[in-house]
Amino acid sequence: MPRAAHVPAACGDLQGVARGFCAKNKIARIAELLASPSGQGSSHPRTSGLETSVLEYGKHWDFRENLWRQHPELERWLLEEEPAQLAADLLKSDRIWLLRDQTYFKPPGSEHTPWHQDALFIPVEGCNFLTLWVPMTPIEKRSDSPLEYWQPPNPSCHLLDGGSAIESFRSYQQRWQSEKWTQITTLGLQPGDCSYHDGWTLHGSEGHHAELDRLAFVAVYGCGEGQLKVAPSMAHAPSSLRSQVRLLRQGLHQSCFQGLQDGDAVPGHHNPWIRCCPNRTLPIHSTDPLSAPPS
Repeated sequence: MPRAAHVPAACGDLQGVARGFCAKNKIARIAELLASPSGQGSSHPRTSGLETSVLEYGKHWDFRENLWRQHPELERWLLEEEPAQLAADLLKSDRIWLLRDQTYFKPPGSEHTPWHQDALFIPVEGCNFLTLWVPMTPIEKRSDSPLEYWQPPNPSCHLLDGGSAIESFRSYQQRWQSEKWTQITTLGLQPGDCSYHDGWTLHGSEGHHAELDRLAFVAVYGCGEGQLKVAPSMAHAPSSLRSQVRLLRQGLHQSCFQGLQDGDAVPGHHNPWIRCCPNRTLPIHSTDPLSAPPS
């Protein structure tokens, strides 16, 4: 059984990998669900605002969200089984709700994922957020577009400029390396493993240059209760970041909080609570990070 270790509580300081958090055959079953049409309603669900907005950054990505609404088996997995249990263990709470899920499939030739912090794009104040990144294909080479995390000496909000430009992506990476930031990579993860990060963890990935698709699935959980905040001021942020935040917050408002207005309580009726508690006696996760190989 994977071993457990202390999880730091500071925002931006919760990231790592969970080896063997789920059986490989169950991951294969989840992959089948994601590849199949919906068991309820139309086999061609309406595209969400977030899915449309993300195409500005990755036009080749297969990016579909809230698939739990279409597949009862997927909903049960996310709310009652391994992902929900891991979220409860890491956040040490049972006051956890599902914000959204998404495919993050990158065919060969897909674009890089710009460095970012998820919390800036989530239109909620007063809650903490945790993302699980679940590979469904092996991440064996740099060309497989492994997810990378960067941890500064003092975690905080970073107002990054440059949008989706590859020059900006490279520049930040070089700067953080020179400043001796801690890097964690998902290189080496196999189906059945996952990585995790809180809402203030800086992360991104290179473009996908391998011959086969890179298949990953993402689940985002909220912890506690807060308020909807669609349009933060962000007066000191670069204009490119303000535009990106506005676009993605509007997309998430439509897809995850439809009908709610600024200041309304979150979670709403669109956001189901998980149905498990922290497991202190039989932890299912490991917080051992995968250190990045020497550059």
